Order: sequence, then C-alpha cells, then structure tokens
Amino acid sequence: MADDFSSFRNTVFGMLQRLGVQTVDTAGNAESVIDICSRKAFDIILCDYNLGNGKTGQHVLEELRFKNLLPKRTVFIMVSAEAARTIVMSAYDCEPNDYLMKPITAGMLQQRIDRILLQRLAFSPVYKALDAGDMATAIDKLIDLSLAEDRYSTAAQKWLGELFIHDNQFDKAERLYRTALEFRQLDWAKLGLARCKQARGEFEQAEEWLHQIVNENPLYLPAYDVLADTYAGKGDVNAEQTALQRAVEISPMSILRQKKLGEVAQKNQDFSVALGAFKKAVKLGDLSCYGEAKDNLNYARVAAKCIEAELDVPPDTANEAIALLEQAKERYSLDDNLEAQAKMLRAAIHCAKNEKDVAEQNLTEVERVFAPDSADIALHMDYVNLLIAMGQQDKANAYLAKLQEQFAYDQKALEQLDVFLDEPASDANRAMVAAVNREGIDLYNQAEYDQALECFEKAKKLFPKHIGLQLNIIQTLVGKMRDYPDDPELSGACHASLKLIASLIDEQHPQFNRYEKLRKMAFTEQERV
Repeated sequence: MADDFSSFRNTVFGMLQRLGVQTVDTAGNAESVIDICSRKAFDIILCDYNLGNGKTGQHVLEELRFKNLLPKRTVFIMVSAEAARTIVMSAYDCEPNDYLMKPITAGMLQQRIDRILLQRLAFSPVYKALDAGDMATAIDKLIDLSLAEDRYSTAAQKWLGELFIHDNQFDKAERLYRTALEFRQLDWAKLGLARCKQARGEFEQAEEWLHQIVNENPLYLPAYDVLADTYAGKGDVNAEQTALQRAVEISPMSILRQKKLGEVAQKNQDFSVALGAFKKAVKLGDLSCYGEAKDNLNYARVAAKCIEAELDVPPDTANEAIALLEQAKERYSLDDNLEAQAKMLRAAIHCAKNEKDVAEQNLTEVERVFAPDSADIALHMDYVNLLIAMGQQDKANAYLAKLQEQFAYDQKALEQLDVFLDEPASDANRAMVAAVNREGIDLYNQAEYDQALECFEKAKKLFPKHIGLQLNIIQTLVGKMRDYPDDPELSGACHASLKLIASLIDEQHPQFNRYEKLRKMAFTEQERV
C-alpha cells in the first residue's frame, strides 16, 4: 500500500487487517515501492497517484512493467483524489487493473478486493499456463471461461482476443470480436477487430472501425494509437500525425506518445509540432524510466531546424537546446556516437544562429573524433545535415554517395537517407513514390488539380529533393493556371517551384529537358494572362 501520507497509509493498513489481509507492506514514495517490488511479489498493489515530490503512481506502474517486476497475477490498483482531467486521463492511459477514487471506505475496499480476488481465482489456470509459457493451454482455458456465461465471460473474451492476436490467429480473433459485437457495442471488441484488419493490411476497414470508436467515445485513447499505426501502414504520415496529436491533446503526459509524435512530425518536416513534442518528452523523462539522452538530442536537432528556417519559436530556443545537450551528458552515460552527435548538434545550432566561426570550430572537433565507418545511421544523418547547413553541399553529396554504398543492404538505413536524395534509394520509398505518382497523375488527367497537388505535396514533404515530384507539381500548377488564369497565387507557387528545381538540377540531369519544357510552358501561360 503506497501513499505519501502516513496517516492515510495507517488508515488503509487498519482497514486491510480488519478485512483479513494477512500481510501488508507499506511505502511512502515511488522509490520504496519499486525497491520492495524488486524483492517481493504481491497479490495486490494499492498505489496512490500522488506520491509527493518526484515520481507518481503512473511512473511507478511504468517502471514496474519496464523492469518486469509486475507478475501477470498481481493486480495494480491506482488510488487518487485527483480530479484534473489530464491526471485522470493519464492514470487511465497507463492502464492499471483498477482505479479507486478517494475517499476510500472499508466497505468500498472490501467490495473491490473481494471482486478482484474472486476474478483472480477464476483466472488462476490461465495465469499458471502463461507463466509456464503454454499459450495453447491458456487459450483453451480462456475459451472455457468465455463460454461459461457467467460474470467472467466478458473479461475472458477480451483476454482471449488479445491472445489470439498475439498468436497471429486473426481469423479466430475476428470471429470472437464479431460474436461479442452481436450482443453489445463494445469498444474493446471494435478495437480488436480493427487490429485484425490492420494486421492483414486491410487498412480502410480498420480505419472505419477506429473512426466509429473515436466518434462515439472520443476519450478512448487506444483507438488513436491503433489509428496512427493504421495510417502509418497506409503511408499517410500526415493523418498519422493528426491522430497522435489528438491523443496527446487528450492525455499529454504519455512520454512514449510524445516521442512518437515528435518523430512523425519531424519526418513530416512539421518542426514546430516536433519541437513541442520533444520538449514535453524531455520534461516527462525527468521522472520516467523511458527518459533517455536521445530525447535531449532530438530536441536540439529540431531546434536547429526551426532556427535555420526562421520559424516562430521562443527566443531562448537555441540556448535551451545547448543546455539540454549539456544536461544529456550529465544525466545519461553517452557512448562515443551519442557524444559525437551532441557535438554535431551543438555546431548545427551555432550555424543556425549564424555563428559560423564557432560552428566551424565544433565541426573540426567533431571530425577529429568522428568514426565514419560507424554502423549508426543516425550519426551519419546528423553529419550530413551539419555539412549541408554549413554550405558544404559537395562534401555532403560525396559523403551521401559513400553512405549509399555502405548501407546498400540495409533498407531501413536507406529509407532514412532518402530524404537527402533526388530519387529514393530504398525499395519501400521507391514503391511509395511510384504509387503516389500514379495516383497524382490519374487525378491530373481527370483535371482534378487540387487533389493532384495535395497528393504530390504529401509525398514532397517526405522527399523534398525528388525532382520527379517537383516537376509533377509544376505541371499540375500549369494545368490549373489554364483554368484559373487570373489567380496570382498559382503563378507565384509555380515560380517558387521552378526556383527550387533550378537549385537542384543541371543540364546533365535526366529530367532536365522536362524541366526546360515545363519552365517554358509556365512562362507561356503567364504571358497569355
């Protein structure tokens, strides 16, 4: 029983003893709970959300799971007097087995513990099978429990569906969820059905089920996570970001979700959103077991991009980023690669602030200790970004060519390099660009110019240097200019795109002739106006 107030601990201790609980351990802070649980297993943990200064009950639950200190049969009950929505949602978000609102009475405690212990007893054969690693027996036991048509049938169905999905038995899981939905509209059954559809690559159907959930129950957070994964599976990274943003609006204290939002927004080059998400991740990481040096580096990396792009960020962003790089060195043990990345990011921030001399000194220092044959692609990405930021484009291009050879058989690494390249080097991104181009060209041929532009722009966010996409955008703008000759914004957008391509292409490029043709067509349309 964990609570920072000794009077409350003593009161609940007395209640538990009068209820016949034979052994009760108490703790007054998060560290004590984690320490005791590292030495002893419990049937039930009653943990207050507010444990005084430092870690909360949410952090305790996260860390117990992270360190594998919470056996499946242990019931974790979050206790709280907090009524603030963010804290209540945060407590639910970390999925304790149960939740108790203060004040607690002896009757309430007895009713809850009796119910929990009876359910534990009913499910004890399942725990035993899972502890032995016997998935087949656990599933058989849950099938029996789900068919018993008693008070535990629904919980057994829900758990059975989870095991079917975990065991890749999607047909059985889908039948279970559809049967459950014949009787009641259950969010967990709809979510399970969506996960089955997603696992099979049936993303549209998964999306329909998930939208149904969030429309009817906007606070059901697991649906947003699965929705984000579904959009990621479809390659729709903008929608993935939107789903994650909605989830962090509802429950902003999940460090893992903030990290994911930062990564997705960074990939979308939405640096303002990425900066905010990484800043929250760093702050949440002060007390969370999921805090790590990479959070600080991510913030500094995005801060450099924001300053370089002159985005509207707080004036102390650069100083804060440098301070967080120092904090990373003090708080975490940095290996050689992370140490080199921290130095590169410091140089990138000075470069973004137009402090070229300091940036040059940092770059020289980095190159003295930098291991160019490292297998860490993140290290190389930061180096290429720094060279480009410092105007050393030729050196960056030569280095990128070397990296394409070094990582020729690492598709994940190539996917990250694609953002710097005229044409994607990875199989996955080549296929994605081809699909987007086909869709956009179909829309262009149907004179659906706005939708075609939306399609090409979406891909351009991911591959900003892809010449073919840029030319498709210009061709679509020229087509639209014919229909709307009096729209000055179209002419401006066309000029901006042509200017960008001029900085990326030369006469030797295979698409130079197409560029020249489109450039003349654009000027012809302007003269016609």
